[in-house]
Amino acid sequence: MPTNATSTQVEEEEFENEDFTAEDFGFIIGPDGNLKTLMIPENLMEDPPEEVLAILELFGIDDIHDLENKTLH
Repeated sequence: MPTNATSTQVEEEEFENEDFTAEDFGFIIGPDGNLKTLMIPENLMEDPPEEVLAILELFGIDDIHDLENKTLH
């Protein structure tokens, strides 16, 4: 193990159903860093926020509509 390695403590929080609503976007990223699942509010599919589009671009997705009926993982 390299001597310059750092460790970070991660605090686990319980997931509450109230934390995720029908208006929220959700990204599931696998241990390999690839996008596995994306949850999109149906009413925002036509005009998603710029921040969401920027996140999708990080995964090589330029058009959100290309995700319709597509398996990511």
